[in-house]
Amino acid sequence: VSTEVARRNVDKATTIKALREDIKAKDVEITRLKGEKDLEKNKNGVLITMAEEI
Repeated sequence: VSTEVARRNVDKATTIKALREDIKAKDVEITRLKGEKDLEKNKNGVLITMAEEI
């Protein structure tokens, strides 16, 4: 294996690692946003129920 090929393989491995970290961060953000959306749905449901009771 030439030095150039070895260097490219290291570059690819570094890029893949960075992309995996980016995906993890995006998954965390998606989970957070879904949680906020569910919270909003619950708030709206409570408000509708309160309005119906009045």
